[in-house]
Amino acid sequence: MNYPLQYRRARALVYAVLLFWVWAWLGSSFFIASLFGSPVHALLAMYALSVAVLVSIPALLLAVARMLLTRTRAQTGNRVSPVVTDLSARRSSEPAPTHEPDWWFSDKAS
Repeated sequence: MNYPLQYRRARALVYAVLLFWVWAWLGSSFFIASLFGSPVHALLAMYALSVAVLVSIPALLLAVARMLLTRTRAQTGNRVSPVVTDLSARRSSEPAPTHEPDWWFSDKAS
């Protein structure tokens, strides 16, 4: 089975987190410096930035894991991924032998 939408969502999240980190490293200091007219606004901006940084780390890791687990067939060399299985595969014509356990009573018990 192929799940391209999950892979695309994870890839979009990775791009968004990387864009946020580039902004955090390059442009967030100008944003916080512009809020120093009000200490409350500067404190809230620093708190929001620190929370966003801490949330973005596990979000990035989970998105990368989702991308690895739901790779497209073109990336896996057109072979079936070991994680995603095809449920429409045909079973063999003969059913597997069943083993009936021996109970402490027999079938003749009333």
